Amino acid sequence: MSQSDHQLLIHSKPYLYATGLSCALALLTLLDGQIYLAILIGALSSLLAINLYKSQNKKTLAQSFKWFKYSSLALALMTLLGLSMGIDAIKTWLYFVPLLIFFFFEFKPALWLVAGFSIIALTQLEQTLNIFESTQTSLNYLLYLSMSCSLVYLRELRRKQLKPLRRTDNLTKAATREHLDDDLSKEIQRSEREGSELSTVAMAIDNICLSKLSTKEKDAVTVSIGKLLHNNLRLFDSYYLWEHHEFLVVLPHTSSVQAVKIANALRIQVRKSIEIKGENITISAGVSGLNIGDDSSTLTFRATQALKETLDKSSNRTQLFRESNHAGKSTAKPKDSK
Repeated sequence: MSQSDHQLLIHSKPYLYATGLSCALALLTLLDGQIYLAILIGALSSLLAINLYKSQNKKTLAQSFKWFKYSSLALALMTLLGLSMGIDAIKTWLYFVPLLIFFFFEFKPALWLVAGFSIIALTQLEQTLNIFESTQTSLNYLLYLSMSCSLVYLRELRRKQLKPLRRTDNLTKAATREHLDDDLSKEIQRSEREGSELSTVAMAIDNICLSKLSTKEKDAVTVSIGKLLHNNLRLFDSYYLWEHHEFLVVLPHTSSVQAVKIANALRIQVRKSIEIKGENITISAGVSGLNIGDDSSTLTFRATQALKETLDKSSNRTQLFRESNHAGKSTAKPKDSK
């Protein structure tokens, strides 16, 4: 599971419900006198709650993801320990642990982990149960495990098939940066073939605003800007999530002068409609028009260069890239800058 999917999961209502139910179940098992089982479920509840807290900060999202993966292994070890102690209620966790591992690990590593877990668990069952109970439990577990592996394999197959088609960021509705080069190259070819104009606009939250916002607030503003672009751009326009708080807009059939007007209109719309803590959010934009001999790299580089200059100078403004301001400077975008 990718980190973006992980972030969507932990910010969903089912995740909150699962955390609450897990806490309630831990309390009930504790009141029922099943101490070890209460500790195990309590550990899961703590894991869910801590992961939710850590995920609020985007910088620690990767750490949060690793925390969940390694903690799932800890729960697997606790389950094996409970089986070795002969705790009957722990047998239920045999059916839970493999799914947890499959959920947070890639398919092939998960197969090896689940295989190791299953061998140890079935060996412990054989030692702690009589032959009839051991055989019955083992057959039920193996049947469940084969069905789970089949479903997980189908999920992985479907995800690989859909991955090339996944073009948009889940939160901002912007197209992903991986598709920008191909899409823009096609637009440049079309523009040259039809003799039409083409412009790009790089947009970002002003530094003065970013300095006042927390990481969570920055992400919320970025999502709001993405939705605003989605609702205000023309049907044949496209926009891409360039950086964490920066967008790249492609405007076909648009001159650089028209692109400046569009960028200004969007900039004003952001200032009017998006605010945090009672303070309006402002953005700046850099604009570049298509020139003869341009490719996707040079066109996007000039737009982002114009944006960088306006962000360094002031805020809440739009700047058109001008060759005269860069005489003697290379405008070729490095090949490895993606």
